[in-house]
Amino acid sequence: MLSRFATYFDEVARRGSIRRASEYLNITPSAIDRQIQQMEERLGVPLFDRIPQGMRLTSAGELLLVTVRRWRRELRNVEAQLDELRGLRRGEVSLALVEGGNEFLTRALRQFSQTYPGIAYKLQVTISETVLDRVLKGEADIGVTFNPPDRQDLRIESVLVYQVGAVMRPEHPLAARDSISLAECADHPLIGPDESNVLRNLLDRAWARSVGGTPRFMFSASSITLIKSLVLSGAGIGFLTPIDVAAEVDEGRLRFVPLAQTQLPLSVLSLITASGRTQSTAASLLLNHLSATMAQQAEP
Repeated sequence: MLSRFATYFDEVARRGSIRRASEYLNITPSAIDRQIQQMEERLGVPLFDRIPQGMRLTSAGELLLVTVRRWRRELRNVEAQLDELRGLRRGEVSLALVEGGNEFLTRALRQFSQTYPGIAYKLQVTISETVLDRVLKGEADIGVTFNPPDRQDLRIESVLVYQVGAVMRPEHPLAARDSISLAECADHPLIGPDESNVLRNLLDRAWARSVGGTPRFMFSASSITLIKSLVLSGAGIGFLTPIDVAAEVDEGRLRFVPLAQTQLPLSVLSLITASGRTQSTAASLLLNHLSATMAQQAEP
């Protein structure tokens, strides 16, 4: 009964209404409402304010929600550890990541999932602030983000340092160069991140110092995938990291050329977890694998 209430209660709090929770859980609204009312009677306090827009947590509900989510997380960890003891190699790992970590994580998970086929993954691509928030709230076991802040409640498990460069098709006139300047890139059509990407601000400042003014991008995109597609189509030179185009470079479809004399700050892709939190067996195994993969890619 407690496990059922915890599931229903958590989902109503997350979605803001019994109806939306029932649709997600495929449970009748009356069954969810009954569980919540029974717990409210048992505790002697209301857990939700019932408002026209749905359900809003009371102070007591917010307090209980922290405990319920911690209990559910710890229960999943114990279940995963018991499965590991039985040799089942099962479990579930939730990850929050920024879009720039997609390529790294995809390549690392491909190998890991072959070793542990029974582990399931929940992946959310979001902005760096949300990655941090989900990890600290326990909604994600592992975070993959850029340049995380130095905080006591945050643990940086491993890092991969890299520099932004120019990306182009192999037949491009500049593709054979060991390095190029932004001024040399300016003579060609450019494809870059839009203002929603932190890299855009860095590029703008580097451009102002080395070329003057602001870069004139023929195409600006919020998606790394879209930038790569445009470059692959021959639309121009893109600005990305070696991680973003690792697969295409390996396949010979793209060429990555470092930028010379740009004074662009180094970017740090980091694996983060919440300090003091016990990880499930599955999450610990994956964290070790991701750290080892970062160390391997960092080798010259």
